[in-house]
Amino acid sequence: MIRYYTEKLKFPCVLAGSFLLASCGPLISFGDDGPADDVYTLHYEGPLKSESPTGPIIYVDSPQMVEGLDGQSITVRIDQNRRTTLAGSSWSAHLSDLVRDYVTLALGATSGANLVGGGGLDIKAGCRLGTKVWAMDYVPGATPGEDRVELAIQFSLVRLSDSKLLSHPTFSETVHVQAANGHSIVAAFETAMGSAAQKYGRWFNAESAACG
Repeated sequence: MIRYYTEKLKFPCVLAGSFLLASCGPLISFGDDGPADDVYTLHYEGPLKSESPTGPIIYVDSPQMVEGLDGQSITVRIDQNRRTTLAGSSWSAHLSDLVRDYVTLALGATSGANLVGGGGLDIKAGCRLGTKVWAMDYVPGATPGEDRVELAIQFSLVRLSDSKLLSHPTFSETVHVQAANGHSIVAAFETAMGSAAQKYGRWFNAESAACG
């Protein structure tokens, strides 16, 4: 399911003669600012699981994003060296925050581990889970039927008691886009994230026992 909403900020300002009120600030727009962006989030559709009393505690680090990805713009990869952004659409938060929340929920639902994210640095954990997002782009094809999104996420599971790297896999997905619009593109991202979550969920469920 795709959840999206529209936000539009307006900054009213009072004009008295030829003087602008100082409270209006330096950036003032009169009239219509044009259509607002459609704002999208990533929503994990799986079940949410309660705390596991005996499961290992694993700290989920903030994802590292390849250059150009960590913002609220939806990136469009034109070729290997050039990126632009999708006009009229944006993420509801920094993409690293959305990915971290998604991964935390997905792994918590498919394992017996207790995953803690932001604000959990003072909790004694058995392992730290790092993520690196190498690709999360909309890639237009030569024809509309070739449009796709590409996703590549690498994980690093480190046991904190001896700093041992337990596992370091990468999961990749490519999903075709039905139409060149924000709704269809984000739907493809949702499909890619869900498919990748099934794969890294199985990996994590097997490896996380070493964190206890």
